Amino acid sequence: MGEFKDRYYKQLEGFRIKKFLGIDAEGFPEFILSKPKYEDVKVAVSSDPEGNSGGFLFINSAEEIN
Repeated sequence: MGEFKDRYYKQLEGFRIKKFLGIDAEGFPEFILSKPKYEDVKVAVSSDPEGNSGGFLFINSAEEIN
């Protein structure tokens, strides 16, 4: 599982936090990250892929933000 985590998190290299969105309905902090020449991504912080608590990053395409 270590190789998966390395590849999964390496995709964030070079991104910077653009905006803190707040805490979502499940209690996870959410951020918009940006990197020149790349699409913004939305990251939610959890403890594991099952979303039980803090420590894992859910990485998704950023949604339209007002």
